[in-house]
Amino acid sequence: MDRRRRLWMIMATGANVDWRTGAAAVAAAVEVPVALVVAGAVVTEDDPVRPRVAGIVELSEVDRLTLEQARDLVLAVRRAYGAVLLAAPAGLLVPLGSGDWTFADLGAAVGASAVVVTGPGPDAVNHTTLALGALAGHGLSASVITIGSDVDEAALPVTPVGRIPADPPADFAGAAEWFHPALTTPEPADPPVLAKAPAVSGRKFVLGLLGIFVFLVLLVCGVAWLGSSPGDVRVSLEAQPPPARSAVAAPLRITPPPPPADGCPPDPGPPVITHPDRATTARVDRAWQRIETWLDRHAPASAQGLRPGAPAERIDDAQRRMSVPFPADLVASLRRHDGARGIGRFDLPPSFSPSPIAQILSDWQVNCRVLGHPGITRDEWWHPDYVPFAADGGGGLLFADQRPGGHGRVGDTDPETGADFDHWPGSVAELLERTAGSLETGTPFAGRYRPRVTDGVVIWEFVR
Repeated sequence: MDRRRRLWMIMATGANVDWRTGAAAVAAAVEVPVALVVAGAVVTEDDPVRPRVAGIVELSEVDRLTLEQARDLVLAVRRAYGAVLLAAPAGLLVPLGSGDWTFADLGAAVGASAVVVTGPGPDAVNHTTLALGALAGHGLSASVITIGSDVDEAALPVTPVGRIPADPPADFAGAAEWFHPALTTPEPADPPVLAKAPAVSGRKFVLGLLGIFVFLVLLVCGVAWLGSSPGDVRVSLEAQPPPARSAVAAPLRITPPPPPADGCPPDPGPPVITHPDRATTARVDRAWQRIETWLDRHAPASAQGLRPGAPAERIDDAQRRMSVPFPADLVASLRRHDGARGIGRFDLPPSFSPSPIAQILSDWQVNCRVLGHPGITRDEWWHPDYVPFAADGGGGLLFADQRPGGHGRVGDTDPETGADFDHWPGSVAELLERTAGSLETGTPFAGRYRPRVTDGVVIWEFVR
């Protein structure tokens, strides 16, 4: 494999940080043709990264691709371009494709390095630490680049290898100067640090595009052979005019520090597995049926965002691996719907997307790793007996409190503000019932958040 052909995962630490700016800067700083592969989204005409890349592959219906198909497509693009940027705006650990594989799984499958884009704000350090911990858990090396001058770099877990101005020029002129010199020096043979990419001839460029086209045709045929029609998978390939100039920049491969002590050691006793009784199941099903009926009539896009129920054995396995029994009403809810298909499809008020089993386990494991760091205090922010069941995409979580005396009450937590139980109901079942009531009547949830439908998606507006 030619190490000079770089593969970078571009990811942001929160909703207030634009990964596109980071991707555009990296693409503008390299001399070789750069391709962008986006999973679960499209690149608009005014996107800042579009003029900086030579080709764009949009996997707008990535949920129909297996991990192996997505891996093979990315590697095919890699053979045609000097560098490839991978992006998945939904997030690192949100299930994307068939079989619930995630962006982290794809990065590990193709041998990518991660570039974590962070910005100013009180939560930047915590969100960056969480991102690096999640990447390390998947065996992925990572670099950090910052946007703006107000980032507390001294508090970050690693030294940034790039600094992008808060208001970069529209053409990203001088982007190579924003990165650490180690990113623009030649790469020694062993260990690799940087690769000086050779010039790519027009003939090779055209042949590369032809190769990708042939691969995509074979991919669609393969999906059809497996039982789906070719139209079921939408893969868009667009060649862009090559950027006028760039300078090679490859993220410094930072070896993650040794993992911290386990902040959530397993319970030495036999695992306790919760199975809901008929009354609990009936109560949760009634609440979900009210929500489903309203969504079908008023917010069909949100209705389609709800995933089918999770098998009982997967829920049981998660409880065993976490050594935390789930509340019975949460188990019943997961059997009805294994979360939603990504952030923004269907949210519990005000902006929490129900998590699939895989994400519940991942969020719990990541927070437990952070809990193992010195200076992190239990109960103020996280506890091993919290069961996260919904996420806002920016580090915030809804959880069920399974500590002794918690009785499955609902709370929210954020790395900056800590855990909070104010205004939240006493159970998951009550949360679903109150959500259904707010949808049906238009009454603001908790007196704060009124439902409104935009483009078939229900959103929750703050009532002033």
